[in-house]
Amino acid sequence: MRLSRSISIALAALVMTGAVAEPAQARRPRAYAPAPVPPAVQPLVTLSLEHPGGQTLPAFLHLGSLYFAGQQGDRYDLRLTNNTAERVEVVITVDGRDVISGELGNYKRQRGYVLDPYATVVIDGFRQSLDQVAAFRFSNLEQSYTGLRGTPQHAGVVGVAVFTEKARSARRHRKALAKAQPPPTYYEPYYQGTGTTSAPTAFPDSPSKAERAAADDAVDMAAEAEAPASAGGDAFTAPAPEPTRQLGTAYGESQYSSVQEVAFKRHRKRKPDAFLTVYYDSAAGLQARGVTMQAPPLHEPQPFPQPGFAAPPPR
Repeated sequence: MRLSRSISIALAALVMTGAVAEPAQARRPRAYAPAPVPPAVQPLVTLSLEHPGGQTLPAFLHLGSLYFAGQQGDRYDLRLTNNTAERVEVVITVDGRDVISGELGNYKRQRGYVLDPYATVVIDGFRQSLDQVAAFRFSNLEQSYTGLRGTPQHAGVVGVAVFTEKARSARRHRKALAKAQPPPTYYEPYYQGTGTTSAPTAFPDSPSKAERAAADDAVDMAAEAEAPASAGGDAFTAPAPEPTRQLGTAYGESQYSSVQEVAFKRHRKRKPDAFLTVYYDSAAGLQARGVTMQAPPLHEPQPFPQPGFAAPPPR
């Protein structure tokens, strides 16, 4: 009798234990990882205009385009940052003129500067040699480099065509070492040059026959970058209004700025992966375009702006 009672108590204990343990296991909370935040969309390359000391020129957004305010006679530089983990090539024009060759911009045939992964470089003039450039300096349209070469209609714009690099296998790379290297590009160092001063080079008032033929065949980077955003490209591709331009960029004094030639094979030889376009003019010229020169005041966001209790909603 005692044995049966003990067995009954033991069975009851097992049933109770199972009844308690099983639901407890079923209700065990699960740990859910929060959904990853999508990364912010960032262009392959960013571009800005700055003073030689590194301070960015005043910039204003107007009708989807970015404008920089310059002053006649001042020097300026271009700062470009590669936001990717791979090398990129950038073909740059100032006032429609390629900054390396000086010819009308044609990214299909012209080569540019190579930026290392996440590198920031400063382009400080029209290249005269591997060691010298003619400084970028704001001027009137008549004295601008593009104006003296017969194309003043392109003054006031900076364009960048970005090309990513074509990946090569190790086997192909070893075979390619014995062959001729592809056309070189230029790599701009991380420092700015400070060099000697010389007189700017004079150019004829009108373009040559060869230049006009090249212009007919060239793809004008400035005009293409101003196409509507639906035509492709990166940021700042909205069409700009027809302005009365006051500033261009002169072929300034020579200064030291050393580069070296490197090999770079484009992923797509004749089609850039991105375009960048920015505009510049004097303050008066920007105002004539309708650009609002006074930036709105910035206020720091406050997590608890109004201490106290919750008020009823308005009726």
